[in-house]
Parts: sequence; structure tokens; C-alpha cells
Amino acid sequence: MKLLAAFLRLIRYPNLIYIALTQFLLQYCVVAPVLRYNGSEPSLPLPHFIVLVLSTVIVAAAGYIINDYFDINIDIVNKPDKMVVDKIISRRWAMAWHTILNMTGVSMGFILAWNIGQIYLGFVQVLSSLLLWFYSTSFKRQVLIGNIVISFLTALSVVVVGFYERQIYESFEAILSPAGRKLIQIISVYAFFAFIISMVREVVKDLEDMIGDSKDGCRTIPIVWGVEPAKRLCYAMLLALQGLIILVEIRIGVIGWYWAIGYLLLFVQAPAFYILQLLRKAHLPEHYHRVSSLVKVLMLTGILSMIFFKLLL
Repeated sequence: MKLLAAFLRLIRYPNLIYIALTQFLLQYCVVAPVLRYNGSEPSLPLPHFIVLVLSTVIVAAAGYIINDYFDINIDIVNKPDKMVVDKIISRRWAMAWHTILNMTGVSMGFILAWNIGQIYLGFVQVLSSLLLWFYSTSFKRQVLIGNIVISFLTALSVVVVGFYERQIYESFEAILSPAGRKLIQIISVYAFFAFIISMVREVVKDLEDMIGDSKDGCRTIPIVWGVEPAKRLCYAMLLALQGLIILVEIRIGVIGWYWAIGYLLLFVQAPAFYILQLLRKAHLPEHYHRVSSLVKVLMLTGILSMIFFKLLL
């Protein structure tokens, strides 16, 4: 039981639940209602969609394992009590599980892509796997690039749902159809939201882990640019998020979605403003950890806003 609990911590199961929840809500609260409103059905039946979600989640789990594998020296300093690799699970088994999960996730992606006749879509999981490997071995120790890679992959977990819709991949005419244009607009908004939120959280985590990162020779944003410039980057991201939400509120206000506007004000904009204020006062690792946890909550409330498409369309 202890080993299972350690393995679940190693693969960051709460984050995997976030990914699965995001994709399910996007498919069944956004994609399906938009398509049905325009007289068509989602391209993937439920069993095939479950394969897509599992493929994404399994590749992500493999990425978390390899990240901890190469972060042992950092984790000894930053979070010795939470270490799993080399403390509960050996390095050899960690690498074995990474390989098994990676091969499984990528294979499932190719099987699904082959099944719908779009084999090139299988390379999305290959790209994700490669980026997660190079992030763990190199990118995360370089200024900015590691943050961008993880934020890109977070946004990609949103966008990939759209990739498997005929309205996106079938033809240019399908993209220009009312359903195609609507799907691209909505998915783009959520992908941008995911990118910004992930970017903020990655920089905040760098602020939290500065001591261990510096001892391991990492060149993260707060180490290279300084603490205040790193904070200012987060402020800019949070303000960009506020701007995005305001644009969305204007758009949905035109069609009378006032309940959705109220939700965004109370559960997305207000928390984002509160996070910004906390970040300004933060100066200790525990302060940054609290901010990082609140950013995860903000990510959840943003994801849950997809429910309004199901209710109001």
C-alpha cells in the first residue's frame, strides 16, 4: 500500500485528474454542444475519446516520473520529505516505469490516429514525450525555455481535443464552417488560458525552489533575472489573463450569458487579482508555495467554466 501511495505521488495523480477533467469537459461541455447546435456530432465516440484521454494522461505521468528522476539533487534540498525516487522507488524502477508508460501512451495515440485515418496525429504524443524528456534533462535548467515548454504542453493538452474533430482536420472548408470557426475560437481561448496559468505557476515554482535550483546549477528566471523581474513577469501574465477574461465577458454579454459573466468575475477574475496581491507580498518559499496552490485552484475554476456551454447552448 505504501508503494502504491508513493507511485501515485510520483506520477502527480491530482495533476493527471486535472488533465482528464479538462479534456472531458472540453469534449462534452463545449465541442459536443457546439457541433450539435450546428447539426452535427462529435467525431470520436466515447470509447475512442477515452483512449485519447488515457494516452495524454499516461504520457504526462511518464513525464512526471522522468522529471523526478533527474531532479533528485534538487529535491534533496527543496523537498526531502516528499521524495519518492531513490527513497521509496529505486532509480531503476523509476526509469522502467517511465519507459513502460511512455511506450503505452504513445502507442495508444498512434492506434487512435490510425483508427480515424489521420496517422499523423499520433505524432502529437511523440512530440509531448520528447519535450518532457528534454525538459527534464536540459530545458528546465535554462532560463525561460523550460517554462515555455511546460506551458506549451499544458495548452497542447487542450488543443489536442480539437485536433481529433473532423471540423478541424477534414478540410479547409470544414474549418471555415460555423461550427469549425466556433470550435477554433473557444478552444483557442481555453488553450491561451491554460498557457498563461501554467506559465505563472512555473515561474512561481521557480521562485519557491530557488535554493535547490541554484545548488544544482539551474538558470531559472529568478536566479538569472532576479526575484523582482520574475514577479513582474507573473504580474504581466495575470494582467494578460484579466484582459482575456474581459474580452470573453464582452463577447458572451452580447448573447446574454450573464450567469457566466458572474461566474468569471467571482471565481476567475477575483482570485487572479487576489493571487497577484499575494505574490507582491511573498518573499519566502512557503509564501510562494501558497501562491502556487492558489494558481492550481484558479486553473480548476477556469476549467469548470466550460460547464456553461453545456447549460446555455
